[in-house]
Amino acid sequence: MKKTILSLITSIILTTTAAALPGTTSFIPDSAGEYVYYRDTSFTRESYVGILMYDEATYQIRYIAPQDNTEKLPEKEIALLLTVDAKADFWNMTGEKIISTILPDTDDTEIVNYLHDLLYEFSARRIKADVVETDKLIIDQDYAQFGGNTSITFDARVPLFNIRTIADEKGNKVFDCVTIGTIKSSEDQTFSQFKGINTTKPAVQKETKKPAKSKVYKFENRSVTLDEAWEQKMENFWTLGNESLVTMSVLPKVAENKFLNDLYVQRKLLESSEGSYIDFKNNEITYTAAKDNYKIVTVSYFPENKTTVCLTKLLTRNKEGGFDYFSISTYQTAYLKTSAYFDKIVKSYR
Repeated sequence: MKKTILSLITSIILTTTAAALPGTTSFIPDSAGEYVYYRDTSFTRESYVGILMYDEATYQIRYIAPQDNTEKLPEKEIALLLTVDAKADFWNMTGEKIISTILPDTDDTEIVNYLHDLLYEFSARRIKADVVETDKLIIDQDYAQFGGNTSITFDARVPLFNIRTIADEKGNKVFDCVTIGTIKSSEDQTFSQFKGINTTKPAVQKETKKPAKSKVYKFENRSVTLDEAWEQKMENFWTLGNESLVTMSVLPKVAENKFLNDLYVQRKLLESSEGSYIDFKNNEITYTAAKDNYKIVTVSYFPENKTTVCLTKLLTRNKEGGFDYFSISTYQTAYLKTSAYFDKIVKSYR
């Protein structure tokens, strides 16, 4: 978990090669390796569609349906590697390679065609939306693939097409962003291994932490109150055994445009890191104008060991225009047992 938190901080500071979809100008420049996954309910079984950008001319689109033991359906995966004309003002595909197994006498070919259509449609609708400089832009469009009249919600924090959700005329979400992220290298298999996020909360017995002596720890111009059960590992890093960790840092201003700066930092803090998936769909972000402060609450799922980590991040504007950053990450079981204890730590941050 320590590696995960450090990578989140580093991702704000480091810059990677910026790119853009054909025919669009992104408010938040997309970076090589960024991806997005959607829950696609147009299929009768649990299904997801992911889109990954290697560079401005090379993409992968992947369909994954996890194994369904109830309906006795095996896992289905279809992945396409695509090249496009990066200088065109529309989605003009120039090459394709199927990088998964296509089975005969199945609906695999239909799904391949569906993925093609999806990319062309997403591109056309993103171009039609023109400027997406907000976290919520809703545009009503006719979309035959999803039943006709739809409402498309665009969000600049969602990479690539900036599409967060597509809802049918009854308000049901037929396409919904579930996670975003960036692969860091060719060895990073986070995109290709995605099979959904387990958001089920375990049943736990509530506990009360024994009172312990408290101490105020300071970093730069901020402080947090922890008890003696916590161990300071670095100047700005503390752990509570294997249950939880707290970190404080300073994030630099990345853009003169305040809103762009804020959305960019939020995107980076909501991106999944190697081996884990942040629940983008259910994240909660609140802004307190009096403090010029953002609070981000979400969870991150680690499929290898089937564990979930609860994340709370605080961003408070500093005099340089960047953010003083606080984060507490706690294994979900530990958090649910003593949530008041961990919430008190968040409230102690000054």
